[in-house]
Order: sequence, then C-alpha cells, then structure tokens
Amino acid sequence: MWVILIINVIIASIAIIAGFNNRAEAFSLFNAGVVFVAFGIVLLLGAIPVYHNFDTSSVLMFVAGILIVLGIIMLIVSVIARSTRKINLQDLAIALMVAAVCLVYFIHNASLNFANLLVPELALIVGLILLVYPKQK
Repeated sequence: MWVILIINVIIASIAIIAGFNNRAEAFSLFNAGVVFVAFGIVLLLGAIPVYHNFDTSSVLMFVAGILIVLGIIMLIVSVIARSTRKINLQDLAIALMVAAVCLVYFIHNASLNFANLLVPELALIVGLILLVYPKQK
C-alpha cells in the first residue's frame, strides 16, 4: 500500500505543480464551495470500503461531513452575494488528486484489494482528465 501511496503522491505533485504555474486569478467563493463539496464526497465514498474499521471510517466521515457542510455554506453565500459562478476545472482536478492521496493515506492499513483502491484511483484518474480540459466552464 505504501508503494501505491508514493506513486499517487508523485503523480499528484507533478500535476499540482504543472497546474499552479502562471496562475493569477481572484478568489471565487462559488469555486471554493464546489471544490470543498467534491473533496468531501471523495472522502465520504472512500469510507465505504473501510466501514468495518471504526477509527478510519469515522475520521473520513467526520472530515467529509465538515467539508461538505462548509462547501454548501460557501455555495449558498455565493448565490446570495451573486458572485461569479465559474467553476475552475483545474482547481477541481487538483482537489480530486489531493483527496485521492489523503484517502490512500487514511486507508493504508487496510488490505490491498480492488474495493479499497477503487475510489482513490478513480479520483486520481478523473483529476488527471480534468487537467486536460479547458480551464473554466
């Protein structure tokens, strides 16, 4: 499991460094809310295969719940404030890749099987795909 964690960290680090090159844009509450919700959903889905391990699943569900609630609050505030509603796919991709690395770290004591690695590896792959698409939708 440590080998997979190291490989995911290397892939995510390279993509994050490449993604943050030449960035100069304003903070968007809507974009931050979407990123928080996506990060929370990845952590929440990652808690499903390790539900029998109370320590790991409870930490994942707690952090995911906080992130989802904060993301929803940010989305509501951005809708009320009528701020720009652009989703930066690059930010979403980076959040998915970091969530995948966090998830693999949290479940590193679990057995190395397909069910445990499905969510983090899918999040990493989707993050890499989103880096290829145009920057904003």
